[in-house]
Formats: sequence, C-alpha cells, structure tokens
Amino acid sequence: MMAAAVDQGQLIWSPQPGECRFAAAADLYRYWLACRGGRRFPARADLDPLQMRGALGNLTLIEVHRDPLRFRLRLVGTNQTARLGFDPTGLWLDEMPTREYGRLLIGRITLILEHQQPLLVRNRQFMDDRWYDYETLWLPLAADGETIDMLLACQFFADAAEPG
Repeated sequence: MMAAAVDQGQLIWSPQPGECRFAAAADLYRYWLACRGGRRFPARADLDPLQMRGALGNLTLIEVHRDPLRFRLRLVGTNQTARLGFDPTGLWLDEMPTREYGRLLIGRITLILEHQQPLLVRNRQFMDDRWYDYETLWLPLAADGETIDMLLACQFFADAAEPG
C-alpha cells in the first residue's frame, strides 16, 4: 500500500487561458473571466452550461460548506465518472472511497480558499492503486462575488484527450 498522496504537482496561480494545454479548458477559463465582470468571482448562477459544452464531461462542481469546513461533490461529469469507475455525485470528499484522491482534493481546495485565485494544476502521481496524469483548471465561484461557495474544476487526463 502506498503512503497518502502529498504531491500537489505543478501549481500555476491565476494562469492565463493560453497556459491551459486543452482548448476546452482555455475556452472555459475565458468564459469564466467574462462572467466574472467586475467582481472577484462569478456566481454559479452566472454560468450557462450551453456556453461550456466543450468541457461538460470533464467538469466537476464542488460545494464549499463552512462550520465545519467540508466539501461536497455537487456534479461530476461523465468523463470523470467513467475514469473513476463510479459516480461520486453527492459524496463528501472526506467520505470518498478513493481516500488518497479525496485527501488530495481537500488539500487542493483548501489552498484555493487560502489563495483566493484560480489555479491550474499539472500532476502525475500514483494514488489509490493507479496512476493519474492530468491537468485541472480550478475556478472559484461566489454567489456574493467575494466569498467562495463553490468550485468549478475542469480536468483532463493525459491519456484520454489530446491538448489543443
């Protein structure tokens, strides 16, 4: 059994859309920036799924709950569920059956809440008895434009899609 995942991979805070290796992620980021307007973060209500078509199967929405701080998977795209082998929609990250992956996500989200910025992650590591090689774009959402209450993650695996 491998030790708990601790490698956070390559972290790029407040990236430019052109830094995304996958065109659908770059398009999503540009859309997020447009929806944000003059606010720090757009609200989930500002997003139209039809405008995110290229990324839909790779999207995950994660609710941020406070007192106590916990994270719940609100929506998990079909490409993500196929990769995991189950649909974790509705699960709390601290109750995920893929424990190491759940802990990695909790750590990543906690960092985003501390930094209060979008994040682009590139990582390759062994967790939960399998290799993960991916790029994830993390976009904060806030109903009030300031306090992050949800995260939109767009994840592509290196072996599942071509960049560009």
